[in-house]
Amino acid sequence: MLRVSCNDMPTDASPSSAANDRIRAWRQARREAGLVKLELWVPAAARDDVKAAVRAIVTDSTRGPQLAGRPRRPTSDSITPGDDHQMDAVIETPWTVPAIKAALDGSTLLRDGEMTLRVVEGAEPVLLATMHEYGDLPVYLSVGGAQIVCSVLLWPVSEQKDRHAFNEFLLKAQRVVPLSNFAITNVGGEDVYELMGELSCKTTLQTILIELRTLAENAIDATELRETFGADAA
Repeated sequence: MLRVSCNDMPTDASPSSAANDRIRAWRQARREAGLVKLELWVPAAARDDVKAAVRAIVTDSTRGPQLAGRPRRPTSDSITPGDDHQMDAVIETPWTVPAIKAALDGSTLLRDGEMTLRVVEGAEPVLLATMHEYGDLPVYLSVGGAQIVCSVLLWPVSEQKDRHAFNEFLLKAQRVVPLSNFAITNVGGEDVYELMGELSCKTTLQTILIELRTLAENAIDATELRETFGADAA
């Protein structure tokens, strides 16, 4: 879905072509490491099951063998923010941005050097997760009402050629980036393309972490979509 919004994004967020350069460098580094991107064709009825299986594999073994054999804390019968627990569990107390940062900082679910977390103070605090495995891609997380919103700023609308045709292209390509929505948000008086994902404010810490990883992965795919659109329009 392509939406137009006006978010309270931190003023130090400055999307530009530099973000695209980081993503390209990330893809090149993965290729040089011998990794490949897989595209699968599956029956429509099995799509959700396949995606769920892939996400589960990525969560447990993600792109690096260093996670194998890594000890995890035992699951507690009492689910509280910061505990490692099952995916279908929920917490009773809604998350706050400081609580999410503290929980992630102390969680064994994160891989060493996977991300750096910082709370950006403002009218409402925002968690900035710098995703080092994705070329230092910045992902913003905020909590408001009954939901947690994660977002990645992509590139200014003014830099997009044939933006009306591109917006239609995004709507048709929405399924290519599952679990995320495209939006146009205003940052410092400038319209910017944004990729977003929403979660319940009572979701598990593991689900929040999966959302951060998924959004970063989808941001890579979104940049590839832009390149595909440019090639098709040429």
